[in-house]
Amino acid sequence: MKIIIFYFDNRASKMFTESTNESGQTTSVLSSPNNFVLRNELVARIVDATGPEDAKRYIDKEHINYYHLVPYFQFKIGSGIFFDESTKSYRANHYGFIVLDKVKTMRLIVPFQITKEKTKAFYLIHPAKNGQLPSYSDIEEVLKLNKIVTPVDEKIIREELSKIDPKNRGITRLKVAQSKEPVNGRSEYFTPLVDIGKKAGKMLEDGRMDFKEIDSIVQVTKGQELLRRFEEIKAEDGYDIYGEKAAAVIEESKGFQRGENIVQSGSDPDIYVSAIDGCLETDKKKINVRAVATIKGDVDYESGNIDFSGSVRITGSVKPGFSVKATGDIFIDQSVDDAYLESGGKISVKMGISGKGSAVIKSEGGISAKFVLNSHLESKGDVIIEDSIINSKVYSNSKVFVTSQHGKIMGGEISALYRIEANSAGSSKETNTILTVGRNLELERELEAIRIEINLKKESLEEVMTKIKTNFGGRLFEDPKKYIEVLPPIKKKQCLELLSEVSNINKRIKELGIQGMQVEQRLVLEEEPYIIIKEKTYPGATLNIKKRTRKIDSEINNAKFYESPEEKVIRYTAAV
Repeated sequence: MKIIIFYFDNRASKMFTESTNESGQTTSVLSSPNNFVLRNELVARIVDATGPEDAKRYIDKEHINYYHLVPYFQFKIGSGIFFDESTKSYRANHYGFIVLDKVKTMRLIVPFQITKEKTKAFYLIHPAKNGQLPSYSDIEEVLKLNKIVTPVDEKIIREELSKIDPKNRGITRLKVAQSKEPVNGRSEYFTPLVDIGKKAGKMLEDGRMDFKEIDSIVQVTKGQELLRRFEEIKAEDGYDIYGEKAAAVIEESKGFQRGENIVQSGSDPDIYVSAIDGCLETDKKKINVRAVATIKGDVDYESGNIDFSGSVRITGSVKPGFSVKATGDIFIDQSVDDAYLESGGKISVKMGISGKGSAVIKSEGGISAKFVLNSHLESKGDVIIEDSIINSKVYSNSKVFVTSQHGKIMGGEISALYRIEANSAGSSKETNTILTVGRNLELERELEAIRIEINLKKESLEEVMTKIKTNFGGRLFEDPKKYIEVLPPIKKKQCLELLSEVSNINKRIKELGIQGMQVEQRLVLEEEPYIIIKEKTYPGATLNIKKRTRKIDSEINNAKFYESPEEKVIRYTAAV
């Protein structure tokens, strides 16, 4: 019978197999350490024998330590294997890893790896069964066969070969070819040094989350560090180990581009700062600093409440329950519905301001809108409304105008320092409508606050005086110094504290009196106030000019109402 003697592990059909560790990771492992062979090394022989034991007498002495006896079967000879007629055996053409693949072909795998980019090549080295290693000539032959034109220097390869320990049964990955790798390019890009993401909300003290406070506007100040620069890398083509061009590519930038009002800092060329006070605006992949913060869309749960040191533009509406605060102007392209607005400048609403009693609009500069309904407006500047003011409280420290041809004021209380103008006031249903000019309600509020505090201080003074009289009698005030000198220490201390409190209260009352006089001096009007109603002033309307009041009991057309300085009453004349 015929028996095949394999001098390698004939169960290995490929060089590496996949193995999964305990953590589930898959790695490649060498399928057998006994399949590396040298040039001309014996790999197999077919012999005639009565059985496996008889076949052992044919085993070659140099391979006595490793072999496999297998009953004969037909197999093919593949690349890297040749049949030696002189010894009637199969041998390796060169160094490599021998396998018997699934189609029963015995072949030699050259342990030569080329990277995907074709810029490097590696030779895998593992000691053969006899402990010997491949030579430089083996490597040189493989490089020539593969037409490699950029080999690693021979001296370096020989040095690396000499470092390999034959007793180490692991694989050494030796670099044998190296070309010029391309340098991929990229454009200049920037990464933000401030948080540009929205917050989920603000945690309140009671543990609830306020989803209206998400800080959608990133406020910045002039000179604040905003961006870190990553400089441009120019693309440089290389060439592969075959001498062919290896083209460089322009990689997509990971960061942002620098937009307007962001400049290089003076201390670090890679740090960029804000050139102005403003806010960050991210437009796709570009970061700008804008003097005016723009909310694209509505002020709602998407944007959250707005609080910005500067001017704000809103392209949509301000939804119920939300607020917009700005130290500059506020521009709203649509409407305001039951919201709170506070501006250090002007407030402009293209559509209307309406609510169910919760809409509050406060402006240091002025307010303009198409209409006002069920709202509260306060402005130090002019209030200019196009169509109507209905059932609202409007206060201006300047003037109030309803400008359209049919502009009306119906219901509510309208107050201006100098002038109110509209087409009609009140309604045919005698809606209670109060128009007031010539009174500075802001200063009057200050005076009222001063008066209230003075009264409270006087009440406190009476309480202290009562304590003094109760504890020390009226004789204290006849000669306080002499009276206090004879008091016991504890009583003396108590008396002095009460007298000090009296002195402090009187001092504060005097200060408040001075403040009140200063406020009254500011009440002087720069021009005479009046009210113009171009068409109808309906019964039910009440007009206040300075300290004079006139209730309208019959319809009046085309009137300019004013205070008659001689009669000290409200008169009217033709408006136009």
